Amino acid sequence: MSIRMWLRAWLLVVFTVLLSAPALAAPGKVVVGTYINKMTELSFKDSKFSLDFYIWFRWKPEGELADYKPLESMELINGHIDNKSSVVEKKLGDMNYASARINATIFKNWELENFPFDSHRVQVHVEDSQFVDSALVFEPDATNSRLGDELSLPGWVLSGFATLATPKEYKSNYGDTSLPTDAKSTYSRLTFGMDMNRAGVGSALKLLSTVVFATLVAFVAFGIRPVDVDPRFGLGVGALFAVAASAFVVASSIPESALLTVADQMHMVSMGFIFASVVQSAISLKWDEAGEETKWKRSDAICIVLFPAAFLLIMAGLVLKAYR
Repeated sequence: MSIRMWLRAWLLVVFTVLLSAPALAAPGKVVVGTYINKMTELSFKDSKFSLDFYIWFRWKPEGELADYKPLESMELINGHIDNKSSVVEKKLGDMNYASARINATIFKNWELENFPFDSHRVQVHVEDSQFVDSALVFEPDATNSRLGDELSLPGWVLSGFATLATPKEYKSNYGDTSLPTDAKSTYSRLTFGMDMNRAGVGSALKLLSTVVFATLVAFVAFGIRPVDVDPRFGLGVGALFAVAASAFVVASSIPESALLTVADQMHMVSMGFIFASVVQSAISLKWDEAGEETKWKRSDAICIVLFPAAFLLIMAGLVLKAYR
């Protein structure tokens, strides 16, 4: 047999195998929509918030999805369902429809570098616990999904709703020894969420006004004679305690972390300035005791202007940096 005839016979066999092989079935498409009613119990300390939302599914009951029960097999990857109500299941022509109102607790690792001038993107990840993406893929119902008209959260502006579907791969056999150790599975994931922005600077003022005013009060000591030790040094010590108390209050509202927030940086700057003012008072006292009145008067006159100006400038820089 010639090489040409051999190649023709080989190609014929390949085409016959390909034509006789069953076509791979396309995954079933499930349209998913959400409507967010309420957001409550926001807690930076516990890294969570509560969400009240409607979710609905539309799909053709065919193939592997013939007996599909989305309200039973759905799961929240970054939270858990606390309550499910207002369940509706019906036919819409040749489509199945299911919807429910969900009360859920969602967990989130908040990005708090700019606290209390922070903003956040909150999201919910929904997957089906039964079907991998070769059998089921989610498609967002972008037309009908949105934020509720009465959605509000004190101190925050909620906007920028968005929803999308993406594949999520898990590199594990979950202990199933019938599968290889490097087994992988991919699920369709629906993600919906919104932006959270601070409604003004009211909350920041309440948290940080103490540290600012306490530090400015400490600078009043530059207007007191060094020999008046009690008021001269008492202002600085009292301001230091006030700033330490403010730092404790701020720290109690966010999780323990090695991260330095803007609020932490402000408190550290304040303590540094107060310490420097106490040191300057000690130097002025030494000059006064040595009879060098001109030196301590000149130093106090400079510091009573320089310290507040430098302090407020640095504080303003930290705030502007947080808003970039």
